Amino acid sequence: MYLKKINIEEFKTDLYPEYEKIFPQKERKTYEDLKNSYNHDITEIIEIISENQVVGFFIINRLKNSLYIHLDYFAILPNNQGKGYGTSAIKLLKKTYSNCDGIFIEIEKIGHGENEEENKIRQRRAKFYEKLGFSKMGFELELYTIIYSTYILPCREEHFIDQKVIENILNIYTEIFGKEKVQKYCKIIL
Repeated sequence: MYLKKINIEEFKTDLYPEYEKIFPQKERKTYEDLKNSYNHDITEIIEIISENQVVGFFIINRLKNSLYIHLDYFAILPNNQGKGYGTSAIKLLKKTYSNCDGIFIEIEKIGHGENEEENKIRQRRAKFYEKLGFSKMGFELELYTIIYSTYILPCREEHFIDQKVIENILNIYTEIFGKEKVQKYCKIIL
């Protein structure tokens, strides 16, 4: 298995239809938003490849001077799920970005889903990441009315100061969405 960065046009052709199927509309960015952050060298799109087949993808955000990677989207394509690709892919991502302090993710808060099934999916997602070494942070985020629990996977740093992570992540959000939108739609919950 290996990871391969692709450009935004390859993403549009090869993976965007899968992205639209996998992520509900309320959770995904538009192609234009992704293209904009890609063109500003913030977003990277990475294929997960096994035996010359694309089995999944990552969409990450990172500022040039940031010590953190924001794992925005991660998906193993439906016909490849349950085969260990997700675990191997996260380990490869960590190795690829070993020069960073950590990989940051948000997971929709458990117990805040629209129904019991949605809460079970969130719980499975949290357990998956925790099994891989992600630790829950001491703050949550409210983004556009959705509350997220925050997690971090250490790459080279073992102890994290929440405020330092918050500052780095808010800088990434600000570069993507703009200061006005971040101030209006992003709240830190301690």
